[in-house]
Amino acid sequence: MLWILWMALRPDPGITLDFPYGDKLLHATTFTCLMGWWGNVYRERHARGWAAWGCLAFGIFIEFAQWLCPPRDADVFDVLADGIGILLALLLLRTALANVLASVESWSMRWRRH
Repeated sequence: MLWILWMALRPDPGITLDFPYGDKLLHATTFTCLMGWWGNVYRERHARGWAAWGCLAFGIFIEFAQWLCPPRDADVFDVLADGIGILLALLLLRTALANVLASVESWSMRWRRH
């Protein structure tokens, strides 16, 4: 999350998609990954709901911080793209992908013991 915040507040993050709405695709992709990660950490439905609200609040915080940090600017459509990414992650978390991070963590714990 610190990396996302750092990238969001840099004057020039250096990452662009040079096509219409490319910035919105970056927002949606970033928040899909962010919510996917938190959704694997918090696996119960209620906890995932709070994680989703936390991710959305983080997106709103970023836009507010950008409004205070020229040359960046706030955009309500960025928050909308963040929300779409969060919803996409919640849908993906209903598939077998929901076990990805848990499986990696389980594997890494077994590997460390050897």
